[in-house]
Amino acid sequence: MSGRPAFGPGFQDARSTLYRAEYAAVTLALLAYLIWRSLYLGGLDWLQTIFWALFPDLAAFVPIGASSKRRDWPGWGAGLYNLFHNVLLWGLGFAGSWVFLTGVYWPIFGWLAHITADRALGYGLRQASKPTRLKET
Repeated sequence: MSGRPAFGPGFQDARSTLYRAEYAAVTLALLAYLIWRSLYLGGLDWLQTIFWALFPDLAAFVPIGASSKRRDWPGWGAGLYNLFHNVLLWGLGFAGSWVFLTGVYWPIFGWLAHITADRALGYGLRQASKPTRLKET
């Protein structure tokens, strides 16, 4: 696949201004809602929210630590980084916390804010540093 659709103009790159502005708007809306919720709807545990905002990068330190002596990013590092920096895993965590805690666990929105802020700043998912079993094109 060449990255160009069969009909019509090509798709914008993830580094485009519009794409990044959309994620910036989502990030600001999340932060505004969390602040509003904290002030007017009974508070928010900010320490837990900050933990969840740092959580994806804490998970990313595992491959960084594993490669510190070799100075070579491990082949599985990009997969681990991408696992914790995508909205799908966050959605599963949100749904699971809602079911098992029988209510919305608001601090987990810190994790979503981290993901959207990364996209707004131009940080996307990582590419595998070594070939995987799937043929990369």
